[in-house]
Amino acid sequence: MQIYFFPSYSAAIFFISFYSVCHFLGNFAAVLETDLFYRFMNSNSITLTKKRARIALLIQFFLCGFIYSTLLSRFPALLENYNMNMTQMSGVLLSMSIGSFCTMPLNVHLMGKFGSKKTTIAGFFYMILLPLLALMPNIISLYIIGLLYGVFISMLDVAMNGNTILVENAYKRPIISLFHAAYYVGVCMSAIASVFFIKHAISVQIHYSIIAAISIIVFFFIRQWYLQETITEDYIPSHKKIIFPKGILLFLAFIALCGRVVEGSVNNWSTVYMKTIVEFPEYLAPLGLAIYSAFMSIGRFFCDSIRARYQESSILLVCCGITAIGVLLIISNTAYYFAFTGLFIAGLGISCLVPIIYSLAGRQKDVTPAMGIAMVNTISGTGFLFGPFIIGLIADHYNMRASFLYIWCLTLIMCLLTYSYRKKEHRLK
Repeated sequence: MQIYFFPSYSAAIFFISFYSVCHFLGNFAAVLETDLFYRFMNSNSITLTKKRARIALLIQFFLCGFIYSTLLSRFPALLENYNMNMTQMSGVLLSMSIGSFCTMPLNVHLMGKFGSKKTTIAGFFYMILLPLLALMPNIISLYIIGLLYGVFISMLDVAMNGNTILVENAYKRPIISLFHAAYYVGVCMSAIASVFFIKHAISVQIHYSIIAAISIIVFFFIRQWYLQETITEDYIPSHKKIIFPKGILLFLAFIALCGRVVEGSVNNWSTVYMKTIVEFPEYLAPLGLAIYSAFMSIGRFFCDSIRARYQESSILLVCCGITAIGVLLIISNTAYYFAFTGLFIAGLGISCLVPIIYSLAGRQKDVTPAMGIAMVNTISGTGFLFGPFIIGLIADHYNMRASFLYIWCLTLIMCLLTYSYRKKEHRLK
């Protein structure tokens, strides 16, 4: 197959990624400049506190994306180090998912008792475990470390997302999507850094250790800037049983469940789809993922301004519809231009889903922001546990195109759930 469009698409992806990075740095610089101005020119400690918290969370999300991409970029080296096959490697991801899933009900109690700022201490343990993933003596011990890795990343994920709601409430305007966009900027920057490490034959153990050490130092300084919510007896669970969401939160949880399966599945399997179904050369297959991720980042950068203008439940419904159109385009034809167009439309559509759901969950009555997010994650987290398994099972029995048909069906379910949520929300007003 002759590929004449490669230079133009490569240039387009480069400029989109470059724009995303510049957009993030511009927002970060603006916040930092305002922070310094208030430090010397304004005695209003509340204004200074919320700006510092915003800076801290931007850095935190960037770090999480950076670490995640670092982990994935050296999977081939881990395969060689532990002499594993792909099934055994998938067991590492499964152990992380199990650890994360089992911790989600506990997160509700932790957030209710200690608050999001104190619970972010899990970040230290999560970062320490990164180099240990490359230093274990055997596969069984690797699975155990992977399980613990999933436990602590789950705690940190809920805690820092809960803190974003506190910051957003302090600003009294939508800003949560900017944090999630910073995550994808971290993924992009880490991929570039990993190329350097691999090119210079730096071992995976040293690579992981360097990133972990830098992350721990940065995290030590920014953690003090997080906002601390006021914990009252009303928020502390009086019993130890698992607390599941109900009412509006239950709707949000199942929308998030479908959304996270769709987002993760397209993210994880788009390269395989481009190679096996679109029949792209192996070195060009990642272009699909690059397009999807780039437009995901762009969508999240502009999500906050859209939320400020329109009702959030309406935005959710439109996003689900756009995602369904994008996935349908991917599977409707095996030509590359259908796949590319579908991937960038799906990326734009799904980009705003999680930030909006987290924001809505964090503003529900009778729970703290972090508790609301933790309850939603209790249900939606099963998407990360079972989603990849189901996609792989369908692909093994049929093909990857059938797996993407399953993903498209999930987008339709998302549309129905969001429409029902919107009607229920209107009745409660």
